Amino acid sequence: MSPKIVDKEAKKNQIIQAAIQVFARHGVAKTKMVNIAEAAGIGKGTIYEYFRSKEEIFSTAFNTMFAEMEIRLEQIVHSSLSPHEKLSQLIKASIDFYGDEASEFAAIMMDFWAEGIRTKNDEILHAINLKQIYRKFRHLISNIVKEGIREGTFRKTDPTSFAAITIAALDGIFLQIIMEPDIINNTKIIKTLENTLIAGILEK
Repeated sequence: MSPKIVDKEAKKNQIIQAAIQVFARHGVAKTKMVNIAEAAGIGKGTIYEYFRSKEEIFSTAFNTMFAEMEIRLEQIVHSSLSPHEKLSQLIKASIDFYGDEASEFAAIMMDFWAEGIRTKNDEILHAINLKQIYRKFRHLISNIVKEGIREGTFRKTDPTSFAAITIAALDGIFLQIIMEPDIINNTKIIKTLENTLIAGILEK
């Protein structure tokens, strides 16, 4: 009888999805690797063949999710849209992602960081490379702004500063979506940012 072939990527994803559910139910602090293994329907020894710790599971889940988001934004940046349309689509994609695909993960992420700060756990605090993430976002947004300035669509402004302000606005919206998801209207938020943030750099 030939040995059973295990799809390791599928198994890892199974563990990640189980971990998200356990984190959401019990919180990061109370979650143990054995709890995740039980939820994933695998032995507690088997889980360590894929992940060393719950921190590594969280990090992998976040980086996978961010990679998907990054691909989407890269497609917008390299599309044939005008710089104005690119900025609009980038903001829309970010807010839709925060309010839809990442919504389940958002509260867990905040709990995860809070636990890292409370316990001064370096593995938690360094699980996500925020500097690298912000750097990538600033690069994408500033490139659109530079393109718009070259084409005469946008007035002269500092691309890096505009990118930082845009990210700050999106981060603030993200936090409010976590706190009061029923209050935040994505459509109105996107339209308002279009009429204020982007309109502010349009060449008159």
